[in-house]
Amino acid sequence: MISRRKAVLCSLIFVLTMTGLQWSQGHQVMASASLAQTSAPVLKAYEAHFPIVIDSNDGFTAWEFLGSGTEADPYIIEGLNITAEGYCISIFATSVFFVIRDCYFKSVQHSAAIRLNQVAFGHVERCKMVQSGEGLWLVQSSDCTVDNITVYGCSRGVNIDWSHDISISNSKIFSNNYGIDVEWSDNCSIVDNKIYRNVLRGVSLDANTSSCSIYANSIGWNGELYPGIQESNAEDYGQDNLWDDNLSTGNYWTDYDNDGPYEIELGSAFSVDRHPQILNDTSAPTINSPSDVILEQGSSGAYVIWAPRDEFPYEYALHKDGILFMELTWDGEDIEIHITGAQPGWHNFTLFVYDAFENVVNDTINASIIADVFGGAGTELVAAASLVSVVAVVVVLLAVKKMR
Repeated sequence: MISRRKAVLCSLIFVLTMTGLQWSQGHQVMASASLAQTSAPVLKAYEAHFPIVIDSNDGFTAWEFLGSGTEADPYIIEGLNITAEGYCISIFATSVFFVIRDCYFKSVQHSAAIRLNQVAFGHVERCKMVQSGEGLWLVQSSDCTVDNITVYGCSRGVNIDWSHDISISNSKIFSNNYGIDVEWSDNCSIVDNKIYRNVLRGVSLDANTSSCSIYANSIGWNGELYPGIQESNAEDYGQDNLWDDNLSTGNYWTDYDNDGPYEIELGSAFSVDRHPQILNDTSAPTINSPSDVILEQGSSGAYVIWAPRDEFPYEYALHKDGILFMELTWDGEDIEIHITGAQPGWHNFTLFVYDAFENVVNDTINASIIADVFGGAGTELVAAASLVSVVAVVVVLLAVKKMR
């Protein structure tokens, strides 16, 4: 009698559990999530804008920028996203104070993202200039400051030409052909920047450059991206340029051998950094782990945001089901992907994040797309199917208890 009851109970367990599973499987299909787009979340805070051309002091007023042009109340250009075929911003022949800040610029025809020509008292801060001819080009200008900018993917990150009293500080300049190129200029300062992974040179001072100061910078992994090209962090063909602060602070170099002064071997100036230090990076980037994604088929999708961080960000690679999907420059900000539910299915996305020394970290998220059935009730049906299975187990347990 007991054996017969056990057989009945086993049958009941099987029938009820399979009913729940079949209901679930009959109303959802797991197949393939699709990656619709990638974007930098920071761009969402910028306002799309036409290219800006200013050719006199009055030009700032004509564009209705806030400010009066004094040192205490400079004209303000901020919060703009400009992608242009030529210059994104061109300012010519001005002598009033102005600030360009918190903007994103890209010149698709490889002109300069920002050109300041015959300008005095300009200030550029917290801007990104990418994939352009020059990120920032200062020509015949003076008394301008540049702080906390990010420049990558350009022929020259920053080009200072026929200018004097220009300062660049606290900036990331990487993955360009030249990081900072100074020509026919004097009394410029390059202080506390990260200048790395540029194809040809990190810092270049030409034969007509003099009395410039370069110190407290991290300069590394430049000029070593192609076979046969030796690491070339800096060159100096000028006169009386200082590669330390003339006191106790020099620069950090990846090719310093920790023995005496660091010699700027390229160029005719025979310059030295008298207080060099070794630049080394043994720590991989850090990264968070976003939650997995469950979507209804045909929904608007979901955004997944990774927040990796590193002192020397370089690039990232996104793999879709183990296959490389895209590889892009990483500027140290969040990385966002948009997953849509075009087709039902299962998918996984693995993000690999690299720093300049090619230390790497990765994280994987899973995405499941639920078929749109019964008016988009797929998610609820999955939950209901799970509930049926739980109820089945509870019913069986109660039946067992009653038979005893």
